[in-house]
Amino acid sequence: MKFNDETGSSTAEFAVLLPAVVLMLSLLLCLGVLGIQQIQVQQAAGAMARELARGEDGSTARASGERLAGNKASFTVSNGGGFSKVTVRKAMQIPIVGNVQIHGEASVAMERSDK
Repeated sequence: MKFNDETGSSTAEFAVLLPAVVLMLSLLLCLGVLGIQQIQVQQAAGAMARELARGEDGSTARASGERLAGNKASFTVSNGGGFSKVTVRKAMQIPIVGNVQIHGEASVAMERSDK
């Protein structure tokens, strides 16, 4: 048996690096999911603001927001000065990072119903 034989060394190196590669891929996947959730929360805020600007009631706007952001999101609506501002917040659990709070905001001018 030769002591300078390198047979199997690439397998050993792969076995040592495999956990790091899996960790990096998992983190990348989690960040992708976080990005998708952020887009959904922002779209929910925009949809709710548009509903309110058109004169829809709060329950219709909330249903639109829940459809886009999910029922675990929290919604805040404020009206004043001719504008409607909607804030949507959602907490997410990322396995490596922990809890992450994402939010989206949208403001629109209220339509006037002068008849």
